[in-house]
Amino acid sequence: MPISTVIREKRRELGMTQEQVAERLGVSAPAVNKWERGNTCPDIMILPALARLLETDVNTLLCFREELTDQEIAAACEEVVKEANENGIDAGSDFAEKKIREYPNCMKLMYSLNTTLEGLLILGRAEITEEECRRYEEKIFARYEFILDHAAEERMRNSAAYMLVGRYMRQGDCRRAEELLDLLPQREADKRILQANVLSEQGKHSEAARILEGKILGDINEVHIALIKLMTLVMDEGREEDAEEIAKIGQKTAEAYGLWGYNSILIPMELAVRQQDVRESVRYIREMIQAAKKPSTMPDIPLYRHISQQKKDDQRGDKAETEHNMEKILPVLLKELKTDPRYVFLRGDEEFQELIGE
Repeated sequence: MPISTVIREKRRELGMTQEQVAERLGVSAPAVNKWERGNTCPDIMILPALARLLETDVNTLLCFREELTDQEIAAACEEVVKEANENGIDAGSDFAEKKIREYPNCMKLMYSLNTTLEGLLILGRAEITEEECRRYEEKIFARYEFILDHAAEERMRNSAAYMLVGRYMRQGDCRRAEELLDLLPQREADKRILQANVLSEQGKHSEAARILEGKILGDINEVHIALIKLMTLVMDEGREEDAEEIAKIGQKTAEAYGLWGYNSILIPMELAVRQQDVRESVRYIREMIQAAKKPSTMPDIPLYRHISQQKKDDQRGDKAETEHNMEKILPVLLKELKTDPRYVFLRGDEEFQELIGE
């Protein structure tokens, strides 16, 4: 909040006019008006008297704060997304770094901006070079390391450690990944069921149902991720028939629990690629590309009735969601299909070349 706003709001809280403030401080009313409009700032010599008059302190006047509110942090994240969408990821990253320098000790701000930038980087990989991507990733994970070492809140340190485990795994540094895993607590009892019980007893059935639906959706996404990893491990062990059975279970689970169509194709496509089955791989790739062109909105099924309605109220609509997927998700998928060594065996297939636009 700029000093002009602080002066105006504090004056109004005390029920004073600009003329009264001017008279008490020995300045002109137009001078006070200019302060509040942000055209000029009070002289440094007058700040202590101004702070006492407005029943505050100089630090508050000058906005010297260590922390930001949740609303201010959310607004900063929205601004980063806006900058990145309008002017490129460089602009979004620059805005985030400027905000972090402004509030260097606000760990929640740093973490929130970091996760926002990471999401933008994932969606924007198709638009930048690998070298640029590595440069952004280095900055992002350096901040996670800083949060891990300096955040006072245990939950935030754990979140940073969780993000870093994946990074060190990708780098092949399993020793450091294990060290970080040892810092993380085993999952404690999920309080959401108890919350739902309490709300239900109070007659707040819709709120209780919304909590349970969110828990189910979150849990089933974790199960789906675990099934993908389990299938790849089983393939590594040479148990191909078991891997095929796990892939069927994963696909049925995704369909039964209403996961986005894109997600339901991930497991069978991964299996086909691991088996280097050209025809099945191409078939699933085609289905994934088609799914990426459809909205990733919440399924309107009884299992998620309450949260799907909330999403409908909040979201931009299926058309905008489809445009977002085609603008962000589809280019990332196509870039991966073109560059990832796992798909080399498909390069000689005409249908595959046509699908990826080559």
